Amino acid sequence: MLAVAGVAVAALTGLATPASAATTPATTTLGPAATVIGIEFVDANYQGATYTVTGGTCTATTSDVDFYINSMPGGWNDVISSFRSYANCYTKLYEDNNRTGATYGFVGDSSYVGNAMNDRASSIEWS
Repeated sequence: MLAVAGVAVAALTGLATPASAATTPATTTLGPAATVIGIEFVDANYQGATYTVTGGTCTATTSDVDFYINSMPGGWNDVISSFRSYANCYTKLYEDNNRTGATYGFVGDSSYVGNAMNDRASSIEWS
């Protein structure tokens, strides 16, 4: 289930498997605003299929959580190798669902999430 600060996601559209994402990008909206907060990439160096998450503007501090996804949508579990953050956000990847397990972040952009987290992200936070 996708959620924003404990509230169910209002819209979930355009989901695609990474293999088909080049022609049908995957997108999730977390909140009322259509501001991009993160783009996740299947390959290192911001390459390959993308998963775009929109929401609002983050508070630009890592002491709170502004947006989160507790479980990646179909085709996007355990495939992320790089990401970019936007709208004052910092991204944190979790190895397991419900933001548990090993972590990587909070960071703004990452051209490679490292061998320990590569192709292992199952949930994400933005702060």
